[in-house]
Amino acid sequence: MSILTSASSSSVSRGYDYYKHNKVSNVKQLNDHEFEGYVEGSLKNPYYVKIDIEHPRKSYCDCLHANGNITCKHMTALYFELFPDEVDDYESWLNSDYDEDEEDDYYEDDRYYDDDDYYDYREPSNFEKPLFFDVVLEKYVDDLNIDQLKECLLAELKNNEKRTFELYLEKNYKKYLQNSSQDFLFLDKLNKKVQELTGYYNYDYNDFDKEILNIKEKSRIEKLYQNKILQSQIDKILLNEKLAVYTDYRWVAEFYKKNKSIEEINEFCEILENYLDSLKHYSIKNTFPKSNVLIAIHSLNNFTITECANMMLKNAKYSQYIDYVIENSSNVLELYSKFMKLINTNYFKNKMYIPDVLYRFVMITDFENKEISLAHDLYSFLCLGHIEYLKILSYSLSEEEVIDLIESKTKDIFLLIKLYKFYDKKEKLWNLLIDSNYRYLLLDNIEILKDKYNVELYDHFINEFYNILKEGKSRDTYNKASKYISAILKLNNGSSLVEKILIDLKNSDYQKCSALFDEINKAIKN
Repeated sequence: MSILTSASSSSVSRGYDYYKHNKVSNVKQLNDHEFEGYVEGSLKNPYYVKIDIEHPRKSYCDCLHANGNITCKHMTALYFELFPDEVDDYESWLNSDYDEDEEDDYYEDDRYYDDDDYYDYREPSNFEKPLFFDVVLEKYVDDLNIDQLKECLLAELKNNEKRTFELYLEKNYKKYLQNSSQDFLFLDKLNKKVQELTGYYNYDYNDFDKEILNIKEKSRIEKLYQNKILQSQIDKILLNEKLAVYTDYRWVAEFYKKNKSIEEINEFCEILENYLDSLKHYSIKNTFPKSNVLIAIHSLNNFTITECANMMLKNAKYSQYIDYVIENSSNVLELYSKFMKLINTNYFKNKMYIPDVLYRFVMITDFENKEISLAHDLYSFLCLGHIEYLKILSYSLSEEEVIDLIESKTKDIFLLIKLYKFYDKKEKLWNLLIDSNYRYLLLDNIEILKDKYNVELYDHFINEFYNILKEGKSRDTYNKASKYISAILKLNNGSSLVEKILIDLKNSDYQKCSALFDEINKAIKN
């Protein structure tokens, strides 16, 4: 059961209208299967909606209609906003598989009405057949010549292709194929195979290794494509963006690159890019399907090395795509150089995936290029903050070289703290913290600093203690100030320093502030 199948036909229809009129906003993904957003309705404020695509009955909307776990139009509107492919399927149904009698049945089953549509119902047709309608119709048909009659009949039959096929054409279609060449039979069989792969109920983008075409089929397609009459039929079968999630589609992309004009390729690439954007709305943990779509786009184009580097940074999380680009590059070292120029100025973009990209360059060069290996270790620390990469860098560079290199690449205070602590650079650490807006981090670095800066730390902590006390007489203030007493206790001779502070407090205006002494005692015990 999905959100759409759990909803009444009117809720789906009205939700679709809300989606088309841009009434959905502030959409967020909460986890793998839950999404939330706001949908405008009849009230002043929009409705809050949360849908669960795994368990539709657990979805929620704060409109009246949704009470009792009913799937309302606001839920279906949010669903359409999240999954554009469902919009395409619904619109296809509206355009080609729509039956008025069927719609009547749906509306008879709709027992619930949405909030502002509480009194809304399907309006009957406002067309009243004129008195002489039948007579005029017969005369109109009599006056048509053969060509006009054919044109009119074709238009009406195409108006509902499914109904036309089932009522009039199914037997004729089979006869036509039987009397046609083996090429037609082959294409029809191939079309059914693709429809089975991409059909609404069978489509599984996680089964990315499924074979689309076997060797014989590929060979036959190449031969048949020389026949211009059959080209359009083959295009209808294979120029299907849903096929691009399969690894096997790489052959199709390469095939069309040889046989299509640049304009046609660009047009199809745009379709693939839009499809990739829609796939990103799905909670697919496996990166292969999206990587395969990216590979199809890449295969169809003649990207420059600079464009490849930009594509790699933009799509760094799709490791299979990264592997493909590197392995098929005409100049791996130039590609690496272009990629490094990008991340040297913007390594924050997709930074958690950059070390993995660089590792793939290391592997393709068989670990023999020291510059690439060094870059991988450096950016593994810069992007992920893992201390072990400082150890690895120390095997290739001196302590000063590592420090200078990292200082030239980042101003991230937390990375610099790790760096200075790793190399026991007390002076650099002290200067970093005392001259910044991060002085509170001195509390976390007492152990490494106290041997050299015990007096300075005491002066800073005691000043902070008294400055906080000036903020007011409340337990929250006392609690905040007491953290600095706890910090002083960690200094060399901390116990005696704290004892002196307590004596001074008992002889001051704070001597009767029992709450202050309670908070100090708690801080000392902790």
